[in-house]
Amino acid sequence: MKILQITRDYISNGGIGRYVQDLTAELRHDHDDVAVICGQGSPGPDGGVHVVPGCDDFEHATAPHNRVVVLDLAANFEPDLVFLHAMDDYQLELQLRERYRVARFVHNHVYCPSGIDHDTGSGAPCTSTQGTACVAGYLARRCWYVRNPLTAAAFYRRASAARQSLRSAPLVFTASQYMRQRVIAQGAEPGRVVVAPYFAGIAAPRTDSPPVRPSRSLLFVGRIVPEKGLHLLIQALTALDDDVRLIVNGDGSARTAAVTLTRNLGLEQRVEFLGWTGREELSDCYCRAAVVVVPSVWPEPFGLVGIEAMACGVPVVGFRSGAIPEWLEDGVTGFLVDPGDVAALAQRLRQLLDDPSLRRRMGCASRSRITERLMPSHHLAAIREAVGGAAW
Repeated sequence: MKILQITRDYISNGGIGRYVQDLTAELRHDHDDVAVICGQGSPGPDGGVHVVPGCDDFEHATAPHNRVVVLDLAANFEPDLVFLHAMDDYQLELQLRERYRVARFVHNHVYCPSGIDHDTGSGAPCTSTQGTACVAGYLARRCWYVRNPLTAAAFYRRASAARQSLRSAPLVFTASQYMRQRVIAQGAEPGRVVVAPYFAGIAAPRTDSPPVRPSRSLLFVGRIVPEKGLHLLIQALTALDDDVRLIVNGDGSARTAAVTLTRNLGLEQRVEFLGWTGREELSDCYCRAAVVVVPSVWPEPFGLVGIEAMACGVPVVGFRSGAIPEWLEDGVTGFLVDPGDVAALAQRLRQLLDDPSLRRRMGCASRSRITERLMPSHHLAAIREAVGGAAW
């Protein structure tokens, strides 16, 4: 097929950007002709990547002009399928639907104005549909980090457009059953919402047994924002032996707060903030870690970091939030902990750090799980089957 992908990001740091890059590579390996239009990124050495700043955002000042540019690029490419990722311009989506078969992949909580889809007061996942409940949540300061009314209004309009898109989309993909149910709750037709779990593109699983890593290091990968729970992991580190180190690969708006917390707890020598690294360095971080931790307190849409760790034969400890239990089997490939329970998190980390044979068993089970269920071939098969059977 000739497949045109449109995405906000085509860079290596973010999960969506990494996924779109990996999917592009796998489709091309499978002999598909693939082009990418992105709002930010790099054309790259392989060609077929077109950067149109603001092409993804209907509120961008140049949105009408950008729609023309995107439609011209699409006309020149003549795709059999247009695949949308993190694309907020609903008017552009409608114009594309008039001309081509269009599928949308919902990677995150696009229908939620705050983007986190949970109540920051109670910590409970949201069960509402996008609408008046979101306004109430903003006024009560329950589920919005953004307080500026103008910014909040822009986020609300964006979420409303996303929900409108989902209700009328001919084909919607999600990476998890959890996200499928949330998308259906927003009004999408169940028969048009298909689960295609992510694959671990950062490191191909090997058939040999994973090594028992002598290090006593924990690894956190991702955005440093409150919902990702790094602050809770730092707190848990105080209950672990002094030789246990934490490596943080990522960055975000809460980094300064995380560094301050580390200093206040006297952990400066035990926590290393790397910032975002390239893929080679990230893969090396996975391979050197004893345990990867996914302490998300929001309803995680999937948790790509977890299966990347599993592909490298590393056990994972994560909070039981969102879709994490769909790929992390408690007691088999790692441990699940109730969200926010710092004491239980520290206990499970200590158990793994102190038991090399347990880490080896879980590492082997993790690789087997990837090979059995989460390879690129599984992902592509799910997409092709859905595209072939959709009522366009």
